[in-house]
Order: sequence, then C-alpha cells, then structure tokens
Amino acid sequence: MTKKSEPEWPPPTPGRRGFGRSYDPFYAFERLARDDGKPYKPPEPKAELQLLAWLGSKGPLVVMYCLLVAVVGVVLGLLVARV
Repeated sequence: MTKKSEPEWPPPTPGRRGFGRSYDPFYAFERLARDDGKPYKPPEPKAELQLLAWLGSKGPLVVMYCLLVAVVGVVLGLLVARV
C-alpha cells in the first residue's frame, strides 16, 4: 500500500493571516513602515531612559538604601518583640 500525499495549501495572500481566511488590519501599517526600504525601527522610549538616568544618580540611591535599612530594622524589631 502506498501513502497518499497530502494536498498542498496555497500560499497565503498579502494582508491575510493563517490559511488566508482572516484579514490582518495592521498589514497596511506594516507595509507603510517598510515603504522607504528600511526596516521599521520603533522610537526610543524617552521616559524610560530618563527614569533609568534618574535612578542611577546618588539621590535615589540614598533613599533606597535608607528604605532598605528601615525595612530590615522593622523586621528585626518584630522578630525581637515576638520572642
């Protein structure tokens, strides 16, 4: 007995997902982003870069250190008070 070959699916049409049944609404935007011949590059997140620069400075570092010391002190105080 020979095994039957499986039918070949047609190639997906542009703007469609899966087997060509559902329309991809973002296809037009992706195509516009590629129209200049360059791949799409999202803009740099300015707010995140500013936050990281601020967190890297000495002020927030001191505040976080003091908060850590306070939390450790409270936990130790609770452990001592229970005994």
